[in-house]
Amino acid sequence: MADRQPSSGPDGHSDARPSGLFASLHGVIDTVLGIAGTRFELIGIEVAEEKERLAALLVTAIATVFAFCFAALLLTLLVVAAFWDNRLVALGVCALVYAAAGAWLVLRLRTQLASRPAMFAATIAELAKDRDALRENLRRPPGVPPLP
Repeated sequence: MADRQPSSGPDGHSDARPSGLFASLHGVIDTVLGIAGTRFELIGIEVAEEKERLAALLVTAIATVFAFCFAALLLTLLVVAAFWDNRLVALGVCALVYAAAGAWLVLRLRTQLASRPAMFAATIAELAKDRDALRENLRRPPGVPPLP
């Protein structure tokens, strides 16, 4: 086989890899695309984790609501049967207890939702690190090697 020489294009220049400024630009673009690909993979993983967490939470919440509703119904029937002579008072007291429990649960749910971490927190943190590193490398004088 003959040695392969870089072929010349129609303008007489070789088709070898670019050098100088174009090589640096090519390297930067490759790096940025690699970082972006990694970050999109991280977003995908976080979305999948959040979806699984929400599905498990929803199933648990539905089962919990069903169980507590059934228990509340049976408890109400028991109280009304025990206080049959004053059944309207018994129903009123049960209704107030359930309303108070519901209000407490709503407040607890709001607290839990407010304290939960932001969605895509890890991705946002990584993008912030990337931005800071890029800014630092852009401020670097020519000829100084990039930070590790």
